[in-house]
Amino acid sequence: MRSRLLLPLLVALATIATGETQEKQTVIFVCEHGSAKSVIAAAHFNRIAESQGLPYRAVSRGVHPDAEVPENIKSGLLADGFRGDSSKPKLVADKDIGEAARVITLGCELPKTAKPAEGKITDWSNLPAVSSGYTDARKRSWSELRSSSKSYQISRPH
Repeated sequence: MRSRLLLPLLVALATIATGETQEKQTVIFVCEHGSAKSVIAAAHFNRIAESQGLPYRAVSRGVHPDAEVPENIKSGLLADGFRGDSSKPKLVADKDIGEAARVITLGCELPKTAKPAEGKITDWSNLPAVSSGYTDARKRSWSELRSSSKSYQISRPH
């Protein structure tokens, strides 16, 4: 059920032209600390992409990464059926941006050294902070994502 509600997230991101290859392409979600918004978005995106058989894999990154993912985010993801992930938030690198098929910024600016290709960056800075709690932030975030993604269309690779 949740995957169907979050399908617009996939719709918004699946506009990446891929030619004939089925190789998995990376989508990077970047938030300020790489430990909340981007972690939640990447987890849900990966679930949807996998269920739809699409060749995309999302990762989360931060501009100023925290030392760890907060407990409320970890427990919220576990409650949503995601396996526990012990990885620490990672700094977004110029190489990550250069190699990604799409970069989604979540209320932050990329490093000034980043030189992304035109049209590769999508900014979703209208998402609320996660400080109010995982469940509330997830609901409000996905509501915003659904409304902002109506102009995108799916482009499934051949």
